[in-house]
Amino acid sequence: MIIFIIGGKIIPIDMTKITKEMAAKALKCETADELIALAKVSGVTLTKEEAEAYLADLEDVELDEKALDKVAGGSCYTQTSCNDNECNPAHPKCFTGDSEVAVPGGVKCIKDLKVGDKVITLDASGKEIVGVVTEVVPPTEEEIVEVTFSNGTLWRTTESQTLYLGHEQNYLVKDAKGKKALLRDGGTATVTYVKFTGKRETVYDVLIGEEEDEDVIFVSGIAAEGYFTKGERGL
Repeated sequence: MIIFIIGGKIIPIDMTKITKEMAAKALKCETADELIALAKVSGVTLTKEEAEAYLADLEDVELDEKALDKVAGGSCYTQTSCNDNECNPAHPKCFTGDSEVAVPGGVKCIKDLKVGDKVITLDASGKEIVGVVTEVVPPTEEEIVEVTFSNGTLWRTTESQTLYLGHEQNYLVKDAKGKKALLRDGGTATVTYVKFTGKRETVYDVLIGEEEDEDVIFVSGIAAEGYFTKGERGL
């Protein structure tokens, strides 16, 4: 499952439905209805939202044989916006549902957060402030990565989740071993171990504030960057 942003709305799409042959034919489709009809012939059901999102992402993209392989089955394929497994904005940055997020007066499981809920976040200067959940990302099923920190904290997240160290300073957990992580008290902990479990679970994420905000949450007391980074909203 990957996620597209169309008109500010989050749309999850199961890209494993799209075969290589369908991807090639999809380039010739001019409307969502044409793509839906094409998919139906191949035994695949697409909603109008899914079709519109898929067509929007294919816009102005010329696919060669290698790129077609990436389109089929859910891989990232917009080459101008991908770096390894980090896609903009299709690759999920999420946590398992029981992950505890700092809120005023305590913590709340990320799966229980709703639009309008208040959470602890940071401004661009690093000052702790109270932020508001502006959108909840639809849950998806992803491979779980366990990240262990030197203070004993364990994150259960996805490989494209980012750790937040300061304004425009972040890095992916898959590359995090030996690097520092920002604690809520202003100190740091070191990432001591990153384990790809091979197990898939439902994961959750939220958006904090608006475009200009840092979109930071504290998960088990450690700063994480939310689903969007600077410049990725409203695509």
